[in-house]
Amino acid sequence: MSKDIPFKMVKPEFLDFVNYNICKTYSEKYGKERAEEFFRRVGEIGFEELNKMVDFPSSDPYDVLRTVGKFLEDMGYMSKIQLTKVEEDEVVIEMFGASVIRSSIRLVEGGDSPSHFMTNLMFAALKEVSGIRADIYDLTLEQPSAVTSYTMEKWVLKKI
Repeated sequence: MSKDIPFKMVKPEFLDFVNYNICKTYSEKYGKERAEEFFRRVGEIGFEELNKMVDFPSSDPYDVLRTVGKFLEDMGYMSKIQLTKVEEDEVVIEMFGASVIRSSIRLVEGGDSPSHFMTNLMFAALKEVSGIRADIYDLTLEQPSAVTSYTMEKWVLKKI
């Protein structure tokens, strides 16, 4: 058998599978509130690592969100993220083809905490680079579904 076996890319369905198992286990063991705190911390540590990997061109919150979004697209976490600056302190974020959509829907329906990996990573980046926090409002008329893998949110940005 040859040692030159080509490397296989991880499929998004596998990320969804892993996401569900981790989130479900943590939520069952420690409860939804502690799971949310845990995943917030995951985002903070993720930002520490991301900050070593990418350059943030400025502390402008829109640029920070765009930098994190591009990283997540490049890594295959989602197919596409579109950011639209509505006002100086408002951004509409549209997500297409999120790899963890099925697990997130199952977790929410089951009363458990999803990882909200993108959200927690972006929250940490906004806090550390821009001194900003965000309030999120769901703008999706239909609930995100495994079929469309689409969701849209409005983020209102506020100084910390």
